Amino acid sequence: MKKRVAVLFLAVLLAASSSTTAMAAPNELSPFPDLRTDHWSYPYISDLYAQGVVAGCDDGNFQGKRNVTWGEVFKLILLSIGCEEPELEMGKHWAYPYIQPALDNRLVYSFDEERLNDVPTRLNVARMAARALDLTDISGQSPYVDCADGYVVELYEKGIMQGETTPDGVTHFYPDQAITREEIATVVWRLRNVDATQGMFRFNNYWLDKLESVPPTSFTAEQFGKDDMGRVTYSGGYYTRGIDVSGHKQNIDWEAVAQDNIDFAIIRAGNRTYGSGLLFEDSYFHRNMQGAIAAGMDVGAYFFSNAITVEEAVEEADMFLEMLEPYREYITYPVVCDWEYLGGKDSRAYGVDAQVLTQCVDAFCRRVEEAGYIPMFYFNDYCGYVKFDLSKLTQYGFWYAQYASAPDCIYDFQMWQFSSKGKVDGISSDVDMNLCFVPYPGAARGPVPKPVEPPAGESQPVETDPVS
Repeated sequence: MKKRVAVLFLAVLLAASSSTTAMAAPNELSPFPDLRTDHWSYPYISDLYAQGVVAGCDDGNFQGKRNVTWGEVFKLILLSIGCEEPELEMGKHWAYPYIQPALDNRLVYSFDEERLNDVPTRLNVARMAARALDLTDISGQSPYVDCADGYVVELYEKGIMQGETTPDGVTHFYPDQAITREEIATVVWRLRNVDATQGMFRFNNYWLDKLESVPPTSFTAEQFGKDDMGRVTYSGGYYTRGIDVSGHKQNIDWEAVAQDNIDFAIIRAGNRTYGSGLLFEDSYFHRNMQGAIAAGMDVGAYFFSNAITVEEAVEEADMFLEMLEPYREYITYPVVCDWEYLGGKDSRAYGVDAQVLTQCVDAFCRRVEEAGYIPMFYFNDYCGYVKFDLSKLTQYGFWYAQYASAPDCIYDFQMWQFSSKGKVDGISSDVDMNLCFVPYPGAARGPVPKPVEPPAGESQPVETDPVS
């Protein structure tokens, strides 16, 4: 978690000069004439004042209702998470040096300096505060009637930022309203005093809630070993062994693959590029499907998605399904949405929130299911934990990718891609290797046979590489 500092921001940050307002009657014990002791923001502002963190405006008032600008919010949040105060740049807006740190800390994903004097909304600030805490927008049910944003819900659950409940019992967040000085002071006080990460687990640069509605893993490291060919095995129950391929493998001898103890193949049909967003068919798809089917293998298919809207996801799925139609009767394994995050800051998906990407995967898989196939989606740790809300996708199969001797995903899955360096007869280059733990209806091959136990009384041969 980003380091918290003893003093979150200097008094000058909330003491900027502004137009003078009418003087309010002094409040006993209140540090500011216009801040009543029974006002909801009083405990937060008075505590920050007592610590020398905030001060009043030129007229001696706090002016809690005055709006705060983008530049001021950048400075407040960045200093509250321990960022150093940058040097001013001659000829630039005073807040200009805070733009790059705001981008580096993912408070925003893009920003035009001409907006520094504009006023952000409560939704803008909620998203920045949540990202400053390394939270994602993967959250529970929203308590608000006017906002279902995941970052807003995360802050509500952590007690950082809240809305207002009207007399009729309806709770509003007012996402489009401007943020005020009293609100931002309260948010920053809570950033300092609330342990927002309690009960969460850390993955890379993120704090994440464990999703209780997603089944936990049923696998243990002890269940995985290797056979005499160095291929991963599983002792915990049913499994079959397979590969996934694209046109990059070019010509494949599928008869040789089938004879090399490979039970199934998941074959790429097409892709959307992460740069231009254009759609392409895999030029080897039909050749690979026909070859694998002719060799007696079980087959599924995948589409390499980069949808960033539900409309794009449906477009991909429809293209995919049309390509699959000639092979419908032969497809016994899942039809997969393989959404991957590539390209970093140059990716068209950069900054797209998990809620949106989850909706894309859901729309794609729903289309597949409606067409009568078994839907599944593919993810690695980063996408599974950070870019998708798996709790919204449990109705589909999980295909987990981790190149290791045993998987350590905290959630359960039905298929595991364990290597990209597999050696298989009939394929001239390294290939992705998979284990499947589900006996799909109609599948002709598998499960992988277990070693034959010797008759009672006979000694077992000594193995230099034990089989699990």
